[in-house]
Amino acid sequence: MKVRSLSPWKAAAAAVWLLLLGGLAPGCAAQPGIRIGVVDIQQVLNQSQKGVAMKQKLDQERAARQRELDARQQELMKLQAEFEKQAPLLSEQAKRERSEALQRKVRDVRRIAEDANRDFDKRVREAEMDITREIFGIVQEYGKDQGFSVIQERSTLVYTAPAVDITAEVVKRYDAKQK
Repeated sequence: MKVRSLSPWKAAAAAVWLLLLGGLAPGCAAQPGIRIGVVDIQQVLNQSQKGVAMKQKLDQERAARQRELDARQQELMKLQAEFEKQAPLLSEQAKRERSEALQRKVRDVRRIAEDANRDFDKRVREAEMDITREIFGIVQEYGKDQGFSVIQERSTLVYTAPAVDITAEVVKRYDAKQK
């Protein structure tokens, strides 16, 4: 017999569905006090003080890297203009050598830009993961303190009533922990 595993989204939806069916199915006694909450982790990242500070820091870093890359691009454009200006006066071999040197510099700048972008993307992912781990800890703590049975991440759900959204409370608690 072949067993199929469910995607995380399908598994979460099935768990919520079973909880709801347990309370609605005839002959089944609904468990009193089941509390379900929903949190939007991305919103917590975007609205919390630490998340905003991280975004500002990374934006500043990105701007500094972009200025550096722009300076290299300007240098390349200047070298290209000089080459085009001097080309009629150069021998074929000198033209070829200068052209190859210019192409090497273009490739180097392109490689530097790609490496910088890859490194920056990695730093963004790592910073988001670190804060997300902290947020999950806050959500678990909040869930225990407030007596929640289940807290789901909003992106896995199709619809939730506004009354079950705890995102604002999680932002407040996370900000309070940072002080």
